Amino acid sequence: MFVKLWMKKEVVTIAPDQTLAEAEALMQEKRIRRLLVTKNQLLVGILTKEDIQKGIPASGDDSTRRIAAQSKVAAHMTQNPITADPMAPLEDIALTMRRNKIGGLPVIENNTLVGIITESDIFMALTEILGAGKNGARIEMKIGHGPNELFQVVKLCKQFAITITAISLYQDFSPE
Repeated sequence: MFVKLWMKKEVVTIAPDQTLAEAEALMQEKRIRRLLVTKNQLLVGILTKEDIQKGIPASGDDSTRRIAAQSKVAAHMTQNPITADPMAPLEDIALTMRRNKIGGLPVIENNTLVGIITESDIFMALTEILGAGKNGARIEMKIGHGPNELFQVVKLCKQFAITITAISLYQDFSPE
């Protein structure tokens, strides 16, 4: 499965010269946790809710908060964020996000921003692949890696008229 099948194609962007207050309002309005920062339609950064919280302190007097809210997005965004290719395997992007402890990646094709892939999109893909919420049974089994192992499973399913809706193979998992 590829990123392009699960990414959001409609992205919300903000310019680097806009304020943190504008960014915060836009995130609240759109109910999102990150904004892609673009200049002349090119990706220059990413701004998260956490970046805004650091930039606009919750404590302090109203004057301090007002001044902080007028700070520019460029001063708080992550420049040159890690990006994903639309044809990248979804599992590789999930691993990249996990290793870097980030919740979303801009998707770039031919130097053009074409979408965003988030942890929520990956969860949605996983639940779809595993058939969550669908009627039927999911059978998990550990089989060998020989060339006929999977064939034997399919043969058994045919013998007992079991409809296969999805097959997922995995190796023994040990967390990094």
